[in-house]
Amino acid sequence: MKPSKVYDYDPHNLPPEVLQAIGLITACSAQNEYVVKQGIGGCVGVDIEFTDAVTTHMSSPHRDDVLRAVAEIKIDDLDDLDRLDVLLDDVKKGFLRRNEYVHHTWCRDPDTDDCFTANITARGSVEVELVPRRVSKILEDATFIYLAGIELYVFLSERGLLPPIPPKPRPRTHKSKAARKARRKKILGK
Repeated sequence: MKPSKVYDYDPHNLPPEVLQAIGLITACSAQNEYVVKQGIGGCVGVDIEFTDAVTTHMSSPHRDDVLRAVAEIKIDDLDDLDRLDVLLDDVKKGFLRRNEYVHHTWCRDPDTDDCFTANITARGSVEVELVPRRVSKILEDATFIYLAGIELYVFLSERGLLPPIPPKPRPRTHKSKAARKARRKKILGK
């Protein structure tokens, strides 16, 4: 059976304004991941370097859970805890919006230049849906994501819940695996 329409699935052929909007979505989302990490460090009471060491490889859901848990310990004001829940819920909604753009295959109608994502589910049976995507909606979602992160950042900042920058650099090149291996070889005379 011949398909009724052949779509162009080459990402290089997506219109530049679509690619730019997708890039904005991802950049805003990455910024929000950073803000959540900073909230964890601020609530735990460690500086930015220790914060990065602990939170960098956490998944987003894990960071969300950890921030809520450490905030419950750190923050005594119940209204602030309620507000933080709302802010984190908005950040989570933003990640779900991002996922609609970055976790699906993009295609373009070569006749109209309209763009779509191919949303595929396989829960009991395989279903494919082409979802139309407009630049205006992508930008609207990028704005939502951005504002959710900024509101969380302001909340954390106003309450002194951002991790400090260390007062001076902590040299540690001599502590790397390679440096320690070279040191052991030198001690053993190899």
